[in-house]
This record gives sequence, C-alpha cells and structure tokens, in this order.
Amino acid sequence: MAKKAGKKEEKERSRIGEVRCLNCFERYKVPPRAEKFTCPTCGWEWRLSWVNPQLAKVRGPMWDKLRF
Repeated sequence: MAKKAGKKEEKERSRIGEVRCLNCFERYKVPPRAEKFTCPTCGWEWRLSWVNPQLAKVRGPMWDKLRF
C-alpha cells in the first residue's frame, strides 16, 4: 500500500504548475501567475487563478475569444 501512495504523491508533484484544458483534456505547464492560457492543441483560451504560487486552477473559458 505504501508503494501505491508513493506513486500517487510523485504523480501529483509532477503536475505542479500544470493545468488541464477542459476542451481536449491535455495537460500543459503554464507560466507562474499567468492570468490566461491558450491551449496549443485545440486553441481554446482559459482564465486561470492561483491557489498558491505553484497551483493554478482553470476558472472558465474566455468567451469573447471563442468563435463557434
């Protein structure tokens, strides 16, 4: 069980500074304190907020940038 917990912690540490695009679900590193992020895969732009200096959260899309 300890081996499994160690792998989980290692995986979480490797995600520090990354966000997941909520359109295509790919993960990408973002610059520290960035306020927005454009996914290089699908082109959607997202608003970001920072829980702490290392942990970004996607808050929602930049609706004015999207074209359907």
